[in-house]
Amino acid sequence: MEHADAARDEAAFSMRVLQHMSSRGDGLSSVTANLAVSPLSLHAALVLLGASARGATLDQIVAFLGPAGAHAHALLASHVALRVLAADAEAGGPTVRFANGVWIDAALRLTDAYAHQVTEHYLAEVRSVPFKSQPVEATRQMNEWIEAATAGRIKNPIPAGSITTSTQAVLTNALYFNGAWSHKFEPRFTQHHAFYLLNGSHVLVPFMSNTKNQYIARRCGYKVLRLPYDASSTATPGSSQQQQRVFSMYIYLPDDYYGLPSLLHNLSSNPSLLESSQTMRKKVPMGAFMVPKFTVSCGTDATETLQALGLKLPFDPVAADLSEMVEAPPEPLVVSKVHHMCFVEVNEEGTEAAAATFFNPVPGCPPMMPADDFVANHPFIFLIKEDRSGVVVFAGQVTNPSTLSP
Repeated sequence: MEHADAARDEAAFSMRVLQHMSSRGDGLSSVTANLAVSPLSLHAALVLLGASARGATLDQIVAFLGPAGAHAHALLASHVALRVLAADAEAGGPTVRFANGVWIDAALRLTDAYAHQVTEHYLAEVRSVPFKSQPVEATRQMNEWIEAATAGRIKNPIPAGSITTSTQAVLTNALYFNGAWSHKFEPRFTQHHAFYLLNGSHVLVPFMSNTKNQYIARRCGYKVLRLPYDASSTATPGSSQQQQRVFSMYIYLPDDYYGLPSLLHNLSSNPSLLESSQTMRKKVPMGAFMVPKFTVSCGTDATETLQALGLKLPFDPVAADLSEMVEAPPEPLVVSKVHHMCFVEVNEEGTEAAAATFFNPVPGCPPMMPADDFVANHPFIFLIKEDRSGVVVFAGQVTNPSTLSP
């Protein structure tokens, strides 16, 4: 499929974003912090933004998304919105809510072409709100929309004061995921053990375990665990709805207890190393098997991240060209802020995760484990992927499961 190349770009983008967030070291996000991000949420918002751009601004957005090109990324975003993550009770498997929103000041209107594209191809909701006359009320409406779309897991993602009387339009994406493991962990096997931190100390945290064979890949310097989510479908046999989407969590565990930064750098530099269900199809018997329970809640101003990774023109008040969005705006549109929030919780039953993005235009190391063991008792990377499309829905790093951070 044509959007397969775009999905590979999106996976590479996920590692670039996570690598940058991990290396910022600004006290909010650093190599020592738990992190979570939804590359798919950011990708959706970028495609909505790209639909409004032209000229050099459009060219830079397309180049930033990856070499697959504008058409492929548009197809991927449409495929995700219309099929992969569309709310459908018959699709089976995890509960998924995926919502795009385009908010425009009540005194303005979208161009017909932009309105048609975002509503028909990306299932975006277009809403008129009183940015100019009641910015606080407009903020409340958008925050309530995002909170509802994420089952209450993302609250107040748009900070007070972000929306002003000069705001003309806002793009939002909200994403919620709740999936049960294909083979759940048995709570009676959950026990507290040491998790070794990057500073050389350790904490006691609950580790899940079971006696099932697991999907494990042994690579040079690290191991990968694939934990599939239940993909059972309620659709009629033979229906096209069956197996439309298959999700898995992938845990990348460095052999070196302090190897997280190096592993993240390698995966970011060479995203072709990322595993898929096709490369991890065979289960193997396990020796010791332990995965910690964890919850990560992460909020960040993604403006600096996107600019540092090369997306600059949409933020330039002089050079930005987003003229395809609004008819006769009183002032040219420019992106002022990009906010992103993400929540991921992993326990014996499965995973609950949510994300929201909005663009505002205006002592020592223990011995190594044997090859047949998978004991995630030191910092690791996790991805939640939709295996059929290859898109990375959530990505993050766990450095201390005992904390809810940052």
